[in-house]
Amino acid sequence: MRRYLRYWQEAFNFNGGTYRLDFWFVQTINNFILAMLTFVVGSIFNEWVLLSRLSSILNVLIFVPNLSLFIRRLRDTGLSQQAISIVLLSPVLIGVIISFFSAIGLLILVPLLLLIYIGSLIFLLARRSAYWTPVLKINQKISFIAFFVVMVSAIISLNTMVLAQQMTTINTLLQKIQKQRTNTVVSITKTSSNQSEVIDSILSSAVSNNPVPSQSKTKSTSSKIPEIQVKALPDDSTTVNYRQLPEMLLGDDDFGFFKVQGNWQQDSTSLQWSLDTPNQNATIMTSTRGQGFGVDASSFPFEKILGQSHFKLKQQGEIDVWRIDGTYQVPTTGERTEMSYLEWYMPDGHIRVMYVFSDSKPLLNLIINSLSNTYQSTV
Repeated sequence: MRRYLRYWQEAFNFNGGTYRLDFWFVQTINNFILAMLTFVVGSIFNEWVLLSRLSSILNVLIFVPNLSLFIRRLRDTGLSQQAISIVLLSPVLIGVIISFFSAIGLLILVPLLLLIYIGSLIFLLARRSAYWTPVLKINQKISFIAFFVVMVSAIISLNTMVLAQQMTTINTLLQKIQKQRTNTVVSITKTSSNQSEVIDSILSSAVSNNPVPSQSKTKSTSSKIPEIQVKALPDDSTTVNYRQLPEMLLGDDDFGFFKVQGNWQQDSTSLQWSLDTPNQNATIMTSTRGQGFGVDASSFPFEKILGQSHFKLKQQGEIDVWRIDGTYQVPTTGERTEMSYLEWYMPDGHIRVMYVFSDSKPLLNLIINSLSNTYQSTV
């Protein structure tokens, strides 16, 4: 071990020389120490954080001795001071060349460049001494060969066991993650199933005159709503007065446009349209968001669902509109009013939703009939 002891004694000696045997002997010992440290602290005691700290400390301690050993080995091969300086600066030069290759899109050459660079360093370090070196006897050569074979085998074995344990740990973690994902999917599926059952139950209650917080647009849900035929009702006084009002165009570029009668005002907060006439109480709300009736939380839940029907948008290639009629209770006043929910899908697949409120059923039907005859996606 005197060779390894001399390695520490000459830690700050950058002027002498180092034989090939001394250089590779020291490197083998250092790698064995690091492999043993990794195996004991990491694999046996499973203290990977502590291992990281100890490895960092060891690398800091051997940095200067390794640098001086590297320079002495190069000097022993007969390289000049200028050549040694170029070798020491070679990592920076290699980094610049790799950056250049990356900039011009030749990353495929980087592995070849690194292979040539590492091979050149090994060639320089493995060169014979340019000066006199002691001649080893046969038994000494055999001893050193056996030493290197044993040490290299031990290093490979230790690193292999550490790598195998790490792969086992990684596989275990991946299995746990996969199991958690599977459990999550099963949980979500069960939750969705339960929610669907709850929605269907609620909708059934709505048809039986119970309050409804939300509804579903599935076929099973739609089948629970009775089909009704919207009949023409005679005009009441509110509807008669409404027909005398001037025509107005409602809507926007996102929703589309349709014609109504009267002077409608839009609330800046709720974006609802309200008929600005004391004797006619009517409100319209339009939307282009959501996934359909009951899939999202409805903006205005029905107090009571009377039935469903369908009609066409005559100016849009006979697009089918789903209509649900019922009553709505105003939360602030407790008053009940007629409400119709309208839903249709444009040719591009985007949804259109409209709520229409009015105390007058004939007026509500008239507004929806105007929508059916005049709605256009663009003006």
